[in-house]
Amino acid sequence: MSTVLLVDDSPLDRVRMRTILTRTGYEVVELSRGAEAVARAREIRPHLVILDINLPDTDGHTLCRAIRADPECSGIPVLMLTIQGQAADVIAGLEAGADDYVAKDEAHEVILARIRKLIEYRQMATSWVLNEQLAQVGRLLAGIVHEIRSPLSVIRGNAELLKLINGTDQPTTPYVDAILRGTQLLQVRLEHLMSTVRRGGNNRVASEIGTLVREATDLFFRGTDVRRSQPKLVVDVPHRNLGALVDPGRVIQVLLNLIGNSFDALGQEGQVTIRADLDPIEPTLVAISVEDNGPGVPPHLLSRVFEPFFTTKTNGSGYGLYLASEIVREQGGTLRVENRDEGGARFTVRFPTVALSHHMSLPHG
Repeated sequence: MSTVLLVDDSPLDRVRMRTILTRTGYEVVELSRGAEAVARAREIRPHLVILDINLPDTDGHTLCRAIRADPECSGIPVLMLTIQGQAADVIAGLEAGADDYVAKDEAHEVILARIRKLIEYRQMATSWVLNEQLAQVGRLLAGIVHEIRSPLSVIRGNAELLKLINGTDQPTTPYVDAILRGTQLLQVRLEHLMSTVRRGGNNRVASEIGTLVREATDLFFRGTDVRRSQPKLVVDVPHRNLGALVDPGRVIQVLLNLIGNSFDALGQEGQVTIRADLDPIEPTLVAISVEDNGPGVPPHLLSRVFEPFFTTKTNGSGYGLYLASEIVREQGGTLRVENRDEGGARFTVRFPTVALSHHMSLPHG
């Protein structure tokens, strides 16, 4: 459901616009004063702001400029309400940063068409920006991985040759085996890195979920500053051989995103717990939950956290959780968020289970 912030001092006009919108399935938040609009927009992050030009405490053009100047609201589409035939108001509104305008007495179908166009265009534009950014990251990462792969293959090949020449009963054998294990692990993780920017779900294999959880937490800690105080991370994987048909690298990307999101919510203290087990309600599913004991998600924003470029962080990009939800969907799973009764948020990923053979576990490092 899309949310619309309606700013209009006329009760009759608000009733008319609210009726048009709610009958079509939009959620409407109303204000009669412009001074409250920017703060309210920051709070609810609407999909669209509808502004009346004439307000008791300011004018719509000034308010539109204030929305455009606010970094948390600048990307929200703005529709100006005008009086039929007031061309000067239309021009002034567009110059102030409005995306479109509509006359107050326009036909219902025209008003809805303009509103729908603005919301859909915003969603398409943000998806395009996201895909372009991922393509750029993919090209950069592919170059880095290529530069690492070549010398890594040389190291592994020479280690295998050395073991073949010397046999298995030499004093150097444990050291050669350690090199082989390390290069094998690095090659697996390079594939995982490449799969984090590879679109589509065509690289799925039967994977042990507990191993992916442990690898994700290991990678996460390798990227943190150990000198800084930070929340505690608890890993709870009570059972082995939790199998799911997934792309391992893509799942690790999702877990890294969810863990990082929980750490950001806690700041310097608290606890993040990641669990993997059979779903207690539906045992044909593997459930991976990442939860924290932080402030949680404002209830009115729970349905919006997976929208592209939606964020409650002052320095957040707004597409991490969206990308995570898209990856999980491509992998045939689901991603849900809820607030815990004890406080904090819980993100749960679920995948259908598959049987594992003993040789399918990934190497540990």
